Amino acid sequence: MEYIKSFLAQLEPLTPVPAGIDPDLSRRHKLRAFVFDVYGTLLISDSGDIDESVISSENLRKAMKYSNIVIRGDAKYQKKTLDEMLDEFVRAIRDFHKRHRTIERPYPEIDIQHIWESILHRNHSRGRIQLDNDMCIKCMTFIFEILSNPLYPMPGMTEVIRELSHRIIPLGIVSNAQFYTPVVLNYFLSGRFTEEDHVDFFDPDLTIFSYKYKRSKPDQFLFQILAEALEKKHGLHPDDVLFIGNDMQKDVYAGQITGFRTALFAGDRKSLKLREEIERVRNTKPDYIITDLRQLLTLNN
Repeated sequence: MEYIKSFLAQLEPLTPVPAGIDPDLSRRHKLRAFVFDVYGTLLISDSGDIDESVISSENLRKAMKYSNIVIRGDAKYQKKTLDEMLDEFVRAIRDFHKRHRTIERPYPEIDIQHIWESILHRNHSRGRIQLDNDMCIKCMTFIFEILSNPLYPMPGMTEVIRELSHRIIPLGIVSNAQFYTPVVLNYFLSGRFTEEDHVDFFDPDLTIFSYKYKRSKPDQFLFQILAEALEKKHGLHPDDVLFIGNDMQKDVYAGQITGFRTALFAGDRKSLKLREEIERVRNTKPDYIITDLRQLLTLNN
């Protein structure tokens, strides 16, 4: 786990690409809480989103090496093992979605660590790899995901979250995420390295990660959980709360139909998802458009 910490420290800075969209901060609402998407909003994602990672056998090889997972055989056999493990990975995700998608659960979410556990144990039993313990699997999963989709804080992220927290404003998260998401957030927000699910400065009762519920955005279920927690703990209704995200379907549309105020984050062309091909989304308008997270501070003055 110390390696993971040093690995995060060596991540190359990423810079958002302007999307060519003007901010719109003209409306004024009494906003009493802020809830954020993570990937493409709080964090710059090299691929644009957690669901769009670019996987490769070379990144898998590096992740396994750094996690002390030995691939047996000569170079040719090792390459074959890596390629077939990646095929298993892609197939496992596809099969999970096919098996668990229902009318009630239209957007099932994987637990990526469980998928890699199955693949690695299966290949270990076949004698293709050598595992020391399951912590190797967690480490490998973490490193492979970050290699496949490098991350970095969006400009102003730490400043904005700390300032809103200082103003005693409830802060929440609804994100398509995996077990490593809070680890990365805590490292970037406060330099703290921990395996806890709690994210510094955020209310744990308002922090909702998709992998825990096996349901992902734009499933309204996650927003309904948020709405119930806001009312129960803070006495707030959805129209008191601003949800900020970079995806017009997963964030703005899903947030609005659950009653939340919404802000489209259009600060990075790579992550901005307008979804104009979806009619119901095309006819949806966010309450605000922001191009820099620091603009949020003006909405609460």
